[in-house]
Amino acid sequence: MLIFRQLFDQQSSTYTYLLGCPDSRECILIDPVFEQAGRDMALMAELGLRLVMTLDTHVHADHVT
Repeated sequence: MLIFRQLFDQQSSTYTYLLGCPDSRECILIDPVFEQAGRDMALMAELGLRLVMTLDTHVHADHVT
């Protein structure tokens, strides 16, 4: 079953999504927030995942992603 986590950054009101494959242990981050890189890396390590891609679905002038 797919590994899925929804993460929220209060300051920018931005949701980040982590999708991971339980077989390959590869994952993707969708709409990551720059300031939350530490949180995201810690979660990937906790879950035993290796980041292979990030994806920004859209940009906002007031969001630093």
